[in-house]
Amino acid sequence: MSGAKKFWKVVENSRLFRPPRTFWKDIKKSKLFRLTRSGFMILLAFFALLSLTAIIGVSSAHSLPVEEENVITLSRYQNVSEYDYIAGLKPNEIYENRLTLSPGEGILYLNVVENFAITFHYTFICDCPASITTEYLVGMDLESPGKWIKHLTMVPRNSISSNGERLEFSTELFITVPWFDGLKEVIDAETGTSSSTYNLRVKPEVHTVAETDVGTIDESLVPELVMSFKYGSAEGNQIMMSSLENNIPGAIQRTETTYYGDVLAYRSIFYVVSAVAFVGLIGTAWGFMRTRSKSPEKLVENIIKPFKESVIEVAEEPSYKKQRATITMKSLEDLVSLAEGLGKPVLHLRKPARIPNAEQIHTFYVLDDMTRYEYSLKLSGK
Repeated sequence: MSGAKKFWKVVENSRLFRPPRTFWKDIKKSKLFRLTRSGFMILLAFFALLSLTAIIGVSSAHSLPVEEENVITLSRYQNVSEYDYIAGLKPNEIYENRLTLSPGEGILYLNVVENFAITFHYTFICDCPASITTEYLVGMDLESPGKWIKHLTMVPRNSISSNGERLEFSTELFITVPWFDGLKEVIDAETGTSSSTYNLRVKPEVHTVAETDVGTIDESLVPELVMSFKYGSAEGNQIMMSSLENNIPGAIQRTETTYYGDVLAYRSIFYVVSAVAFVGLIGTAWGFMRTRSKSPEKLVENIIKPFKESVIEVAEEPSYKKQRATITMKSLEDLVSLAEGLGKPVLHLRKPARIPNAEQIHTFYVLDDMTRYEYSLKLSGK
């Protein structure tokens, strides 16, 4: 044996230093890096529970809003439109010669009503001081539904201003039934049409601008009054009034967006936990599957695999002319390390069991002159 080999043999046996190749083999085979099947089952249960917790956490985190919009009302206002009328009557029996009818006082029969005095009243109300300007005009449409329509201007464009929380104005219209009859008969004659129903639509166009400390109000509306003249119905010739009142509310509002940074952090945490849990679950499941029971031959192959280059299979025990000293080694790793130091091969002898399912003995040994270094492994035949 050369001096260098004897030196490495002494160093390795002293356990003070291990060559790099042997060191990494020791680490790989160390029990610190081995888990039993029971250990994998515990880890598998842990990572499964962690995965379930992570899924619940992610779902919970996504149910919380990252941002929330809050609508804040700065001011409220109202556009109030009201119609009132007084119907002038011809001498009559049905109403005992009454001269007028107001809303709700009776049916407006065409053969009794002679004229209408209509009052349109508009009010703008704001809950905070404002500089208010309103422009308006009153138009009117006479129509034979589905046949023709005639546009009329009853009150020209006008303007009114006010400072404070309120603006209002009124305007009056005077309509006579003979004028209505005459105009619709002329248009019927021109168009060659006739109808049992005619509508007279009063259409004030109102535009209000109010400057407040919290914003500007700009509203346009057309609060329409519909007068329907019906002829030849079972209830008689009547005038029907509709849409006498209109109330349109409004508000100046501001939208504020609130961001919740902690929700994003909450989500990020559970993303990381989910990643760790799923990787751990997959890894432990893979390890668990690898720890399932293996055949004795497979176990031996796995034990020998790291030292495959150093181990030689032999068919039977060698014969000895002289008696040899036998030294039992603690592990196969130690035997292989010794063989490398001596420059000798590791011989492997399989001794098959004589009885089925009995223990199998695998003997690994190194021969050095008259010394035999040996390590035996017994495996169940089941």
